[in-house]
Amino acid sequence: MSRVLTTFLLLLFGCGAVYAQAHAAPPRVSAEALRQAQTQGPVRVMVMLREPDALPTGRTGTKARQVSPTQALPAQIRMIERERHIRQQSDAVLAELPPRTRVLRRFARVPALSLYADADALTALSRDPRVLRVDLDQGGRGAAAPDAASVLNQVHQLPALGLGGAGMKVAVIDSGIDTDHADFRNRIVGQQCFCSGSAGCCPNGGSNQSGAGAAEDNHGHGTNVAGIIAGDGTVAPRGALPAVQLVAVKVLDRDNRFCCTSDVVAALDWVVVNHPDVDAVNLSLGTSALYAGDCDNASATNQALATAVANLNAMGAVVTASTGNQANYAQTSAPACIANVLGVAATWDFVGGTTTFLGCTETSTAPRQPTCFSNRGFTTDLFAAGAFVTAPGFNGATSTFGGTSQAAPMVAACAVALKQAAPASTVAQRMQAMTLSPTRIQDGASGREYPFLDCRDAAKMLNPAMFAPIPVEGRAPKLRPRTTNAATAIKKR
Repeated sequence: MSRVLTTFLLLLFGCGAVYAQAHAAPPRVSAEALRQAQTQGPVRVMVMLREPDALPTGRTGTKARQVSPTQALPAQIRMIERERHIRQQSDAVLAELPPRTRVLRRFARVPALSLYADADALTALSRDPRVLRVDLDQGGRGAAAPDAASVLNQVHQLPALGLGGAGMKVAVIDSGIDTDHADFRNRIVGQQCFCSGSAGCCPNGGSNQSGAGAAEDNHGHGTNVAGIIAGDGTVAPRGALPAVQLVAVKVLDRDNRFCCTSDVVAALDWVVVNHPDVDAVNLSLGTSALYAGDCDNASATNQALATAVANLNAMGAVVTASTGNQANYAQTSAPACIANVLGVAATWDFVGGTTTFLGCTETSTAPRQPTCFSNRGFTTDLFAAGAFVTAPGFNGATSTFGGTSQAAPMVAACAVALKQAAPASTVAQRMQAMTLSPTRIQDGASGREYPFLDCRDAAKMLNPAMFAPIPVEGRAPKLRPRTTNAATAIKKR
């Protein structure tokens, strides 16, 4: 063999070894989870299981997938079959673990488990081929926002357009809702709590609660967020959809924090099982961990979030989330960084001088100016006005909050209105209609351009006939509405 050929083969095999090492699959159990279990005892972890064979995941390559109304029943049947497979798979994994392992959360349609596990249990999980990965079950907080914000976002006129939310449903996963607030009367159609902090932060003192009173707010954040979407104007300024039905799920405690991502996954999973007809889901909260890009596979907790979101997308719901308020201009929190979630950052809604809020100071403010505190990255989908917003508050009153938490529900409300305007539109089309907004903002802090929510424009894109000239004295309008469908409308943009 020639020296040249020998050298070539050595280089080839050497490069192959380097490539294999660089692309080796990560260990099933994160090093940090194992270290904490070995030094501190049992830790709370999320165990992501492998997808059941031959079952749809609901994921897409870009933003979201949607089934048509005629496919709704088969989709539900597929989900029920998926649920059976996940239950069997979870049982099999648990059977191999030490009996002292404590199960904290099981999910119906997300192949995952939340456990208190010691080092021995983690070792067993690392050897189980049914386990995809195991990570610490991380927590976070609500991204805590006059009503000029709703005007800027063009959601204030939705009722006048016949898009006030009648017959539609939105889920708010937050600190709960002031359930007897006059602005929500008779429109809260579901309540649930998954709150594990401090040994249980549901109204009953436990980590789970169902039925009336389960989502009672003891912070005020969730009531404000829900009011931005659904307040009817009896006490506080009117929200975007005064006729929409509300599903309230409490995951944040009195300090506006969530213990563990598994509580959020449990909330999403509960919504898709118990309210499969929900039209949008809002999550004005985020993990303490931040991510630079799409974070679906960054950890077991994020994989579980992504699966839960995909299940909702498959049933026809747009999912929105706040990007967070840590003033990070390259990273965002989860679930906003999940690919199929609309991650929303906040702008100011008023002209003002020096303003200090959420740990940062602006020398001046202006409508549609990105707030200095908003996280935003390459995966941030759009901005919406979110500082400051007055809406229903704690104990039947009003409240004023500011943050990405107040921008996200503006987008959730618009998503519901778009489905009401164009019932045959897909989740992807509704998301695109908002992100293709003609109103763009230049963000000097990051050097990037982002779309700004214009809900009227998005509705016009999906249903241009709604905005056709009104006939005068029985005569037809001079400009007839286009007969284009939603997909064509988006393509032309």
